[in-house]
Amino acid sequence: MLARAAADFYWMGRYFERAEHTARLLDYHLARLVDTPADVLAHGWQALYAALGQPPPVSITVTDDAEAFLVADAFALAAYLIEDPANPNAIIQSWINARDNAKQLRPWLPVQVWTCLNDGFFWLRDCDFSEYWARGPNSLPAGVIDRLRLLSGVIEARMSRDDAWRFLVLGRFVERLQCQTALLQAWSRPSDGSFQMWTGLLGVCAAYEAYCRTYSMVIRPAHARAFLLSNPEIPYSLSFAIRRVQTLLSGIDPAGRRYPLRAPHRHVLRLAAAIETDLQAPTEDVDTGDFLADFAQECRALHNIIIAEYVDYPLERGLPS
Repeated sequence: MLARAAADFYWMGRYFERAEHTARLLDYHLARLVDTPADVLAHGWQALYAALGQPPPVSITVTDDAEAFLVADAFALAAYLIEDPANPNAIIQSWINARDNAKQLRPWLPVQVWTCLNDGFFWLRDCDFSEYWARGPNSLPAGVIDRLRLLSGVIEARMSRDDAWRFLVLGRFVERLQCQTALLQAWSRPSDGSFQMWTGLLGVCAAYEAYCRTYSMVIRPAHARAFLLSNPEIPYSLSFAIRRVQTLLSGIDPAGRRYPLRAPHRHVLRLAAAIETDLQAPTEDVDTGDFLADFAQECRALHNIIIAEYVDYPLERGLPS
């Protein structure tokens, strides 16, 4: 397929994943507004914005009247991440960007996929945030998650398993690698509410029940970190995302996985090896901060390598066949 079409599919997948990632974090945090202590809420907002790599639009502090202050500011903090036109990474902007990519791909997209994407965009553009807030602070992020998962289901049911689908899903999992690494970095910073924070993070990553079956109902931060890093059966673990990227690259470029390995295949193997070798024994005194910082840099490098190999390659070389 054309390199520009591959790039559009790849970025469309990244924007879908980015929007869902932000919505999942907001859904978790806004659902806790009523019955969570003010200091834990404040730290949660700080960790959430740190995980998204954005400065909060308002000051997050704890005062004598902290609960009322934080609940009032929660509206502004959530609106900035959902619909604020000044935020280039807001959910609405990610949806707009994905739709712009999809406009260039109409010959490759089934009608049902385009219709579902377009309907979701108009729903989000026209919804009244304050009205949804009155129903429940997390009702709009929950609705966004439902729409995006409906779209994912339509894509899985309607798209052929060709390079168009592979590049779209590849974008999703490259974005997931970066988002989940940043999330673990933000949650790994020390806090007084460490137990509650890690319990919530396991819930956000759809891993709480699996963690309890593997360890116990007592959440230990070191075990939770290792679980979300290296468990290959959890959809939001780093290991799961790496394996999916490996599979997708093998479909896009089968020759690239044979010796000598092409750069994307080689880099993904390096990421997989880092997970396997650096986190063999999760203990409370292991500091994973440096590892996660290095891993985040390697994930960004993976994106650059994929673009250089399959999109911005020299014309005289051409794509591998």
